[in-house]
Amino acid sequence: MKSSLALLLVTISAPSLAVAQDMSGGVTLGFGQHSVDEIDQDLSTASLDGRVDFAFANGMTFGVSAGYLDLGIDDTPIDMNANFVQLNLGYRLSNGLSFGAYAEQLNGSISGSPIDIALKSIGAEVGYATGDWDLGLSLGRTSTSPDMGVDIDNLGLTVKYAAMPNLDIGGAFLRANLSSGPMDADIDMIGLAAAWDINDQFSLFGGVSRTSQDEMDLDVTTMGLGVGYDLSQMTGMASVVSLELARTDLEMGPGSADLDTVRIGLTLPLGGKGTEAPLNSVADSIFNPRHGAVNAALTGAF
Repeated sequence: MKSSLALLLVTISAPSLAVAQDMSGGVTLGFGQHSVDEIDQDLSTASLDGRVDFAFANGMTFGVSAGYLDLGIDDTPIDMNANFVQLNLGYRLSNGLSFGAYAEQLNGSISGSPIDIALKSIGAEVGYATGDWDLGLSLGRTSTSPDMGVDIDNLGLTVKYAAMPNLDIGGAFLRANLSSGPMDADIDMIGLAAAWDINDQFSLFGGVSRTSQDEMDLDVTTMGLGVGYDLSQMTGMASVVSLELARTDLEMGPGSADLDTVRIGLTLPLGGKGTEAPLNSVADSIFNPRHGAVNAALTGAF
């Protein structure tokens, strides 16, 4: 599955390489170890994420993202996995205004069980870039397969600011509105992230997000801080190794639980800009959030 997603990313993007005016993105291979307080079994994850965006001289833009996550519970045969693909197509005007559309699908399954769920999303995007600022708005709808009888409408607001040539700051607000008959509920996620290149070798990145659902008295807060080291001088090719420490605090009514995470990653930047942070980091889940508050929150936690 990992090789299939990487091949998909390259195959879709290859025809654009020769004519693209600008390209950015990256691929991250990641591993994580997770522990939940008061539970003996730990969780382990392996992931592969890729993203590439193209801008053409005629104003057209095109992007593709793909990801795979395998989550195992130690000392048990239980294994969960998810894969994700997203396509973006848009047009950027000379005054910095842009508009486009996206389509994405997230699949999740549990080994040895009939559970196999797909979330399919489509929507529209509007953006505006001026100076060191980059603003974005997205509206879309998610359907479930099999059909669960729930309508999900997504709203996303994003902002990026290049505070200095070596410092990027990003923020995101996402809302998923779930409705089914008389039931209507909102899930909100808000996040803030930063990435700082200390020098040519070392970088720091970090982020914090909070996802909440008022009717269930549910709050999920994820914080992550990491360091990256550029291996280019050692390997002769653009590559960054990273280490991140993260914590997710789940509060529901009077109860709470903490998920502590250690992540390592190997990132291969694509294009001149690369990515603000490793694709398996909390920071990247805020800089480049998935469409939908729940999807984005899970990306940051795992």
